[in-house]
Amino acid sequence: MGAKVTISSVAKATGRSISTVSAALNGASGVAESTRAEILQAAQRLGYAADPNAQQLRRRHSGMMGVVLTAGQAFQVRLLDAVYAAAKDLNVDVLVAATTTNHDQDAGVQALLARHCEGLVLIDPDDDSERQGRIGKRVATVVLSNDAAAPGVDSVLSRDDVGISASVDHLVLQGVRRITYIDGAGSSACVRRTRAYRQAMKDHGLDQHIQVVAGGTSEAEGARAVQQLLDGGDLPQALMCFNDHCAIGALMALVRAGKRVPQDILVMGYDGIDLAGVSALELSTIDQNATLMSRVALKLAHARSLQRRGEPVSLSETLEEFGDNIHITMKADQSVCVEVKPRMIMRSSTKFM
Repeated sequence: MGAKVTISSVAKATGRSISTVSAALNGASGVAESTRAEILQAAQRLGYAADPNAQQLRRRHSGMMGVVLTAGQAFQVRLLDAVYAAAKDLNVDVLVAATTTNHDQDAGVQALLARHCEGLVLIDPDDDSERQGRIGKRVATVVLSNDAAAPGVDSVLSRDDVGISASVDHLVLQGVRRITYIDGAGSSACVRRTRAYRQAMKDHGLDQHIQVVAGGTSEAEGARAVQQLLDGGDLPQALMCFNDHCAIGALMALVRAGKRVPQDILVMGYDGIDLAGVSALELSTIDQNATLMSRVALKLAHARSLQRRGEPVSLSETLEEFGDNIHITMKADQSVCVEVKPRMIMRSSTKFM
């Protein structure tokens, strides 16, 4: 007796996503008629028969995905925009909740759950393991742009060790040795990136030049860190900053102080936000590949939500389209951590003229 033909079988045979196949088979809108016809023909050829119990269960579900992000962070907006693009391909609806000083993460999550979202993507949430664990028990949850703090919660993030190491390598190739790092203060990725900076400097034999200055995630915090260095009277040859916002603030503070970038000092950002590329800044940065990260995160959250319905969805099949562009680690608690390799964008802020 042959193996049971499932939605995953039809998806693999047609090269379509599981959500698209499911929508086509259930007569949902948003699927091109030519695509629907192709899927229906493949299902008939393979001998696919819908499970009536699964259909009944499906009718009780919304299929809605929710996203929680922090307002005011350009990189998080890039991630959100990429989630929307991925949602179109997956034929799923997305609801968004923004966290602000007057609307915290818990309020955002509760608002999405009240709208019956079956999967959540939390963009760079805080490291509260109890909160993440509580959310993960209620709904399929993926942490995006940070490692999950709770068992059973999946995560998708960029390889900060690769990005930071590439930044140090690039600056050393420019002939500099005294490279100072302006950190992210209390931000979630601060420890990872600072550790990667220290290791990269040691790898180049530059232990004696390691210097970490308290910074943050905003332009004002980057400017404040530079002022501290200026007041000390001994600027390094290059600055690496926690993110692009911090780097832009640092660069502008240097210009106000009469320093030339890159002639007097090199400045390197991180994240790859659009503002970094404007002609007035020309900031070198590390692009975390927001498009790929968000697509992986949404597909993962959607697949996990289908699994919770009892549908036979394979994570390996769900993620196989990304090939060597991602690295998947299965944890002991059966959650997965998906790492995406970043890339460097070199501009004039780190090139001697």
